[in-house]
Amino acid sequence: MLDMLSRLRRLTDSVIANPLLMWAGFVALIAAFIVGTVGWYGDFFAQLSIPLWAYPFVPDCPLAAGVAGVALILRHLKRPSRIVDQLAAVFCIKYGTWTMTFWALYWAGNGPIEMTSLFSGPVMFLTHLGLTVLGLVLLLYVGRPRLGEALLVLAFFALSDFVDYASIAPQRFGGYGYYPPLPPVNGNYFGLVPAMQFHALVMTWGVAGVQVIRAVGGRRSAERNPAVGR
Repeated sequence: MLDMLSRLRRLTDSVIANPLLMWAGFVALIAAFIVGTVGWYGDFFAQLSIPLWAYPFVPDCPLAAGVAGVALILRHLKRPSRIVDQLAAVFCIKYGTWTMTFWALYWAGNGPIEMTSLFSGPVMFLTHLGLTVLGLVLLLYVGRPRLGEALLVLAFFALSDFVDYASIAPQRFGGYGYYPPLPPVNGNYFGLVPAMQFHALVMTWGVAGVQVIRAVGGRRSAERNPAVGR
């Protein structure tokens, strides 16, 4: 696994260094952000009258693609941002796996496998597999995170889970928040919501939370051996 990620890192390095490939990738990721936000969430914003303050926490997967595009183009311009790299890495891993998990459970629950649009299950599964791999590669660029950065990223995704699943949308069945619209399984639009909520919480604390633990470990190691921290 580590060897495969190292190869992906080298491949990503070569793509980042190539202006044509990098700008093409950036445009593709920004297009995914726009198409995903408008196509999957466009009507959703109006239907639930989502408050303006919650907007940054609602279009999860499209925003993951957009932030990843920014992280990569900053690296191409030789102005990388550690906080953007880490935010993009957690974004892509969390919501890439979230979407793949949903479709796997959807098909297991007798949901149809069809390919009639960009938002068909197989298409979304494959694109979000790519998003997950991109997140793992970006995590390699982060290395050992700094505590302040890791805490900020954890706070963002904890708040995102609150917006998605806390009882803040009284018009939503079950009292949930503004989690993404989901296709029905056997006519039930809400049957998979608890499982997807569980996945979101596990990924927040299993990825962003572990980054905090790694940051604390790195700080303690530097305090014990100042020469290593320099």
